[in-house]
Amino acid sequence: MTRLAQIAFAVLVVATLAAFFVTQRLKQTPRLVQTLSVTEVFSPHVAFRKAGIRIRLKRTDDATVSLLDEEGDVVRRLTRNRPMRAGVPVQLLWNGRDAAGTVVPDGRYRVRVGLRRQGRSVTLLDEITVDGTPPRPLVRVRRPEGARGPLIFPLPGNRPVRFEVTNATVVGTPVFRVYRTDLPRPKAVTRLAAAPEATTGEWRGPIVGARRPPPGTYAIVAQVRDRAGNVGSSYPFGARPRPDDPAGGPGVTVRYLAGQAPPRAVPAGSRVSVFVDSRRRAYRWRLHRLGQTETLARGRSRRPLLRVRAPRGPSGVYLLELRAGGRRAKVPIAVNGPGRQRVLLVLPLLTWQGLNPVDDDGDGVPNTLTTRFAGGAAGGPVRLVRPFAGRGEPPGFARHESPLLRLLDRPRQRYDLIYDAQLAARSPRYLDRYRGVVLAGNARWLAPRLGRRLRAYVERGGRVFSLGTESLRREVTLRDGLLVRPTGESAFDVFGSRIDPVKEEQVDLLVGDDGIGLFEGGDGSFSDFDGYEETRDPGRGARIVASAQDSAGRRVIVGIRSGRGLVIRTGLPAWEQRMRNPNVSALTRRAFTIVGARR
Repeated sequence: MTRLAQIAFAVLVVATLAAFFVTQRLKQTPRLVQTLSVTEVFSPHVAFRKAGIRIRLKRTDDATVSLLDEEGDVVRRLTRNRPMRAGVPVQLLWNGRDAAGTVVPDGRYRVRVGLRRQGRSVTLLDEITVDGTPPRPLVRVRRPEGARGPLIFPLPGNRPVRFEVTNATVVGTPVFRVYRTDLPRPKAVTRLAAAPEATTGEWRGPIVGARRPPPGTYAIVAQVRDRAGNVGSSYPFGARPRPDDPAGGPGVTVRYLAGQAPPRAVPAGSRVSVFVDSRRRAYRWRLHRLGQTETLARGRSRRPLLRVRAPRGPSGVYLLELRAGGRRAKVPIAVNGPGRQRVLLVLPLLTWQGLNPVDDDGDGVPNTLTTRFAGGAAGGPVRLVRPFAGRGEPPGFARHESPLLRLLDRPRQRYDLIYDAQLAARSPRYLDRYRGVVLAGNARWLAPRLGRRLRAYVERGGRVFSLGTESLRREVTLRDGLLVRPTGESAFDVFGSRIDPVKEEQVDLLVGDDGIGLFEGGDGSFSDFDGYEETRDPGRGARIVASAQDSAGRRVIVGIRSGRGLVIRTGLPAWEQRMRNPNVSALTRRAFTIVGARR
């Protein structure tokens, strides 16, 4: 070993001994600042809650108390050179904000006390944990092993719905509520019993004001509090589920009786399979044509698969009525008569299912193409094949398609029936088999390929009669039995016409011009409608050949010549509900005749 190395080693030994003696002396020195209490955890987002720091000085001094972050930087000074008497406790409060008044990030913070007279500072051993993040509880309804989709209530044997809460430490007594979520505004229908720190619970079905909940979509929601006082709720009122969350969800679908018909028009005289969910009870069934009271077939069963024979005769919609335990449901069945007719009547199945408030995946939120919910999914996905909520009729069917179908039966008009989803799957030139197409009701969404085919059909000379409003201006993709990627409303429909949004104000219309005889059979007056949809521009290369307009010249009922074809649009939201009006019924029949006439 060289002499330089020996000197360095000796210096290191001396320094180590010195540090040891200094440390021992500091241990034996009375503490300059005594910590009486420091809040361990708190949230700056909880009202009226602050972190408390209670200290006492050994000797009288002027103290500066600061908060340090994990990097040792000062984020806030609570006092500056404040006189403090020896032995007198001092209480300080911190609201979790920095010197600029901004809430500090979550993390651990230390307290440093500077003593001006003694020229020293002391950092307290106790830390303050700032936690402003609400808990994120997850509610999972217990389902039979291997079951997919929502849990259907009532359960066999009148068993209760059991659930558990995960992903959060429950402090105190949680709050468990049941919400109905298929209403325009979700509503709490009952509060469930919960024990302190409970992570499980059950719902036997009763709600406020009723022993049995009405059919619909429900969600069990847990509200919990953490150590910092933050309150968090489970989905759908709290954080949205993530892909890595456990399977299942908080959703419960209450259903007593429902049926599901094929998503296609069936040939007259064929066997039709209808799936019936009667909760394992026996049920009665009856088949009749829409708008008629004559019973065509009836029976009793308890099987989930009911096979009935489609009536022989002209095309139309038939209703399969189900009854079980005081409950009733209807299942519409589209039936195509023999032969081929001149007019194809298209039923808007995509729109029906897009508005059908049914929970497909058990997350407690109805799967529709318009869903807008706190943290919820927006715009699908939606299953194309599923029962219709409520009493079984498609959304809007009683207001739109049913009045049209009843009118066409008096006297009976001949047509073929098809669903829009079924039509989108046919060959590109399938529409050329027909002289005209009638779009029943509000075709709010169309498959992109069907929109293109309708436009090409009109350009080649086809005729289209559209009775709905807000129609033909949105698209939705049909993929693997699911409706996905719905678009917003365009200012242009599939034929290129520019149409204003529906205005909800009273309007009276008079015929302005009529180059195709559209208004024959009436007096040309359409009064007291509570809303209208103006056709602003017929589109490139198109022209309006018939119209009824208001006093300001806004054209609402229009006939548009586009290419070699024709498009007729009513433009009035309540059109079908006014079918008993002589002018409305006359124009509807006249338009049906025009689109089916020889070209």
